[in-house]
Amino acid sequence: MSKNTGILFLHGYTGGRHELDPLFVYLKSRYEFDYEFPVYPGHGTLLDLKSSGGDDWYNEAEDAYHALKSRVETIYIIGFSMGGVFASHLSQQGEVAKLLLIAPAFDHTKLSQLSRLKLTPRHFSEHMKLNMYSRIRKRIRDIPLAAFQEFKNIVEMKRGGLENISSETLIVHGTIDLLVPYQSSIDAAEKIPGGQLKLIEGAPHLFAYTEESQLELNIIAERFLFDDEKVFLV
Repeated sequence: MSKNTGILFLHGYTGGRHELDPLFVYLKSRYEFDYEFPVYPGHGTLLDLKSSGGDDWYNEAEDAYHALKSRVETIYIIGFSMGGVFASHLSQQGEVAKLLLIAPAFDHTKLSQLSRLKLTPRHFSEHMKLNMYSRIRKRIRDIPLAAFQEFKNIVEMKRGGLENISSETLIVHGTIDLLVPYQSSIDAAEKIPGGQLKLIEGAPHLFAYTEESQLELNIIAERFLFDDEKVFLV
């Protein structure tokens, strides 16, 4: 890969660069490419979601796409969670050669619907070992109810048209994701022409929470983006 190719990194709802930074660092240390790595208004290290909404978040992603497009010939997009939904929509609006969707938030899990995830008691046990709540509880206090409604609205607006995606697409999802049901990625991969899917056993929503899951994601992403051979066919 050369500077004629750029990668757009799109993080998730209430997140920031930290969600994709381990993957970014891994790829950048091994390959040369241009990139854009926007942080949506109100997101990042300190959350302030009262003064921005879903359109502002998507527009930031779209502006970053156009900025990158002005500098390179070929664009790849890596989108995590809500960023995966944005990535899928952007790929329908402009030229995107490869699309890597990581736990894309085409759906979200309600507590009353945990049974949809088909988790075993062992899955719950492994998930609790991650102690994720302790890592995010301070951020949860900064999320107003209106902001969650903005998230639901913008996802509803941007998640359609998967059958129109012409980019080479790989979806990666963990099997103990309690925020986005992995079944939604199975469904999405079936709708996207030529869509590829890789489920990672025992991986949570945010891969960076465990070194093993992050390493596996790094290798999968590298093979998809930099190898011509398709290895994860649905």
